[in-house]
Amino acid sequence: RVTVGAVLSTVDAVTDIYVISTYYQSAELYGQANAMLAMLLGNLIVQLVCVYSQYKKKSWLIIGKEVLITMAFLRPAVDAYRVSTNHDDKEVSMDQLSEMIANKGIELACESIPGCILQLYVWLLAPEKAGTYALVSIGISCLTTGFASAMIAFDFDVDVPHRKNQPKFYGYIPNDNSLRGRCFILMTLMSSLHNLS
Repeated sequence: RVTVGAVLSTVDAVTDIYVISTYYQSAELYGQANAMLAMLLGNLIVQLVCVYSQYKKKSWLIIGKEVLITMAFLRPAVDAYRVSTNHDDKEVSMDQLSEMIANKGIELACESIPGCILQLYVWLLAPEKAGTYALVSIGISCLTTGFASAMIAFDFDVDVPHRKNQPKFYGYIPNDNSLRGRCFILMTLMSSLHNLS
């Protein structure tokens, strides 16, 4: 699940870059291309601030490595690897799961949701100028949005300390593994379709 989310986030960034370059080829879509570029850069800047606050106790070499990971759009993959291997680091501000969820939230707020809405608007307004590949990018953006929001809700709900501290709020996801998988897929589809609507 974590790996699929990382792949979707990285593919989403790549397709967004392609869509930006497609928009720049049409003089009428320069404003939309600039808006998409601003969303992408805004996502990077906010994630870089998060990286600095997370690793400020580390050496500049490690901070530089983390900055390069973020700038290369590999942050979702690295976060996924660290969460799946239970990477433990006592010198950072928050644990790896919280860092991954923070980065997913930043990506959702700055890039995925607004980028998807803008691409839908452009495609509905001028589908011939947006290109047919825009539909692929829209689909990937919606799926990324749905997957990331479902993953955040899922991870918080199945977390034992959350369930223990707030049993009336957490615990809506069943304990059975097959039911959990089905619930996660339905949550992803609901969030993706909600973004499309």
